[in-house]
Amino acid sequence: MFGDFHLHSNHSDGRLDPIALIDVVADAEVQVAALTDHDTTAGHAAAAQRSRERGLHFIPGIEMTTFGCCRVIHVLGLNVDGSLPQLEAANATALDVWDANQRRWVDALSHEGVNISFESDFMDHPVRLPVLIERLCRRGLAGGDPVSVHALFRKFFSALPEDAYARLPAPSAAAAIIRAAGGIALLAHPEPLRESGVLGELLDDFDGLEALYMPYPDAQREGLRTLAAQHGKLYSCGTDYHGYFTGAYRRPTVEAPEALLDRLGL
Repeated sequence: MFGDFHLHSNHSDGRLDPIALIDVVADAEVQVAALTDHDTTAGHAAAAQRSRERGLHFIPGIEMTTFGCCRVIHVLGLNVDGSLPQLEAANATALDVWDANQRRWVDALSHEGVNISFESDFMDHPVRLPVLIERLCRRGLAGGDPVSVHALFRKFFSALPEDAYARLPAPSAAAAIIRAAGGIALLAHPEPLRESGVLGELLDDFDGLEALYMPYPDAQREGLRTLAAQHGKLYSCGTDYHGYFTGAYRRPTVEAPEALLDRLGL
């Protein structure tokens, strides 16, 4: 059974709405799909309905933004109840942090001479990342090239001081919220955490990790799967598909792990 447990719609920073997204993965003969938008579950109802119509097993998910080990860490939740008050509160906090850091970047660009103003150009703040990039392109940043602007975004946000992320939950707190919402907590795209030596200490608080992250080469995926087995943890597979910068959708090249399917009741 082919499954994709890491997908984004236009409710966060994906290009497609949930219905179109499910159509794309169904056309690729995926049998299990999880919508894991950043810090929101707003697309679940539409994606679930379309999945029923297309004969897919739908997994309501989320990708929570957390801060720990001096870095932003993304946490996947699978099979979550989006109405849990603690999850809603964490999502609201993440949106506030995103709003404040969006302003930091736009203000910094303005001081560098870019013809842009947060007050006039982002009256509808906070905006989704693709909208932010589009507006900066229109103002001529990086010659209007969205790939280059996205690279500048990653560089600026990765260099922000810790206080810019201080209100975000710790990874362990996010895992606890996901479990309280009935879900499975997994560390997303964890290779940088392994390379920096913090993955092992984080894993104790999680059900598993996204070992079969499709953008990784085979050797990294196999190493992460071995690590999950050594720790007695689940592992998932996913494309992290956004619809921007990565071309057409391509389903995972490996079948969904049986242990994960069992935990999800499939």
